[in-house]
Amino acid sequence: MLNPSLRFFRPRPILPATALALWAAFAFPAAAPGQTTTTFRTSVPEIRSLWHLIRATLEANRMSFPGKSGLISAFSAGSLYPQIWIRDAATTIQASRYYSPAEEIVSWLEEFLAFQETGGGLPDWFDSHGRSDKNTTETDQEASAILAAARAVEIHGPGWLEKKIAGRPVLDRLDLALSFVLERRFDVERGLVTGAHTADWGDLGMEEADQTAIYAGQSTRWTCDIYDQSMFYGAARALAGMLRNTGRVERADFWTRRAESVREAADRYLWQESRGFYRVHVHLDGPVHPFDEDDMFAMGGNAEAVVSGLAGPEKAVRIIQAALARQEAFRMPTIGAALLPPYPKGTFKHPMVDDPYEYQNGGLWDWFAGRLVRAMFDHGYSGAARAKLLEIARKNIAAGGLHEWNAPDGSGRGSPVFAGSAGSLASAVAEGYFGVRLTRDGCRLEPRLAEDGAKVFFRLPASGSAAAYEYSWNPAEQRVVFRYESPSSRPGWIRLLLPRALSEAELDVRRDGRPVPFSIERLGEDVLLVLETDFASHTLVLRAKKSSQGSSRS
Repeated sequence: MLNPSLRFFRPRPILPATALALWAAFAFPAAAPGQTTTTFRTSVPEIRSLWHLIRATLEANRMSFPGKSGLISAFSAGSLYPQIWIRDAATTIQASRYYSPAEEIVSWLEEFLAFQETGGGLPDWFDSHGRSDKNTTETDQEASAILAAARAVEIHGPGWLEKKIAGRPVLDRLDLALSFVLERRFDVERGLVTGAHTADWGDLGMEEADQTAIYAGQSTRWTCDIYDQSMFYGAARALAGMLRNTGRVERADFWTRRAESVREAADRYLWQESRGFYRVHVHLDGPVHPFDEDDMFAMGGNAEAVVSGLAGPEKAVRIIQAALARQEAFRMPTIGAALLPPYPKGTFKHPMVDDPYEYQNGGLWDWFAGRLVRAMFDHGYSGAARAKLLEIARKNIAAGGLHEWNAPDGSGRGSPVFAGSAGSLASAVAEGYFGVRLTRDGCRLEPRLAEDGAKVFFRLPASGSAAAYEYSWNPAEQRVVFRYESPSSRPGWIRLLLPRALSEAELDVRRDGRPVPFSIERLGEDVLLVLETDFASHTLVLRAKKSSQGSSRS
């Protein structure tokens, strides 16, 4: 039985039989007219296999139990982590949103807010026994909660922000949480968020060899790292957006200013123009390392800088290029190595990170690689993004699952079913590669398929939003056919990545047999066809005009 307090999140009715008629023609083995479950077919078998692993990982971690705030329906972090962890759960939404009812999207977040301290701080995790704790070496718990809330609002709408948790509205609790970071974890001199000296985004301090390594204490070495700045920036921007949408303009402006202030400080203290990426951190107190720490490419922190927008477009492209170059230089099987080069042996005392290329000290992490791959699609590097996504997929297929991390030889380590990896990779596949951007109120379709083919149906059960399309490329006829449909009543945009053979041609573009206005956008290495549309059932056909075949286009 659902918690009565969650009744106002009841999903919209199942799509009517007349909606998404396009889907009936797809004839998937598991699909039928009136399809209501996210599924797809693709000409790239690794993508389909990767999605099977994503689904299996979600199912392995699904859990439900009574909590302080009501019935909790959520996902644990992994088989080795029976608790619900805030940063993991915030990432998992990016996969669960396609299969979960409303309570799995928000009930766990409401529980975290029920555990909120008087000063605003949030725990790292809670469990089914009512216990909770916090890895105080990190400074991303509060930011993770806000980013999760923003994703929930995309599905539910802003009304949920007014729900009261222990007498205080959700939105007020989120504001209090980020205020905690400003008051307790902020270096006023530099204008940057502070955290313990860890490896990239990790939670193990460098001075302790036992479980105390996750807790800040007298021996803690303090830094300002790029991961914490990126998380704070993204959270402050997201909080400002939620405040603005609920009419609290003055407070929204406050967080917008704080976000920009942190970005300016990050550029001043952390950006390395000569290297094209952010340094892992600056030290607030020793040590002075006997090696060039600034040459370490912190993939997690730099990836989050791109995703959050802290790195503007020009810096984002340079970070992407640096990530590709580092993978090649160090001969890593995927782009997911947490640190390249890693910290030398013995820099950290804890046995999980005291050697290079283990755990957070240079291990391969899909949790963050997926974020970078998604960003590569967004910034016009779709060819490279597809290649990196397939590398990750093949590694996971060979390893037999989405592990917490992988050794340089690709073998799985840690939890064999890691929910954070599922969320991050789901975003790279669904929103990056397939380009399906669904919210409660809108739809955008931005396929990055080029020469690939696919038939897809994505749905958000908690809101009823959905979209279907079929994309095919016929090289013999030099023709793309794109059939699409969504019950969204709002107009939106289509941005199609053109096959290489059409990228320089003068195009004939017709929707339902009639010429339609369009524009060509060049983004990074991508050439995109862009047009505004409604989402009734349409067929878009584009091909090179006969007179222009073989000619170049300025």
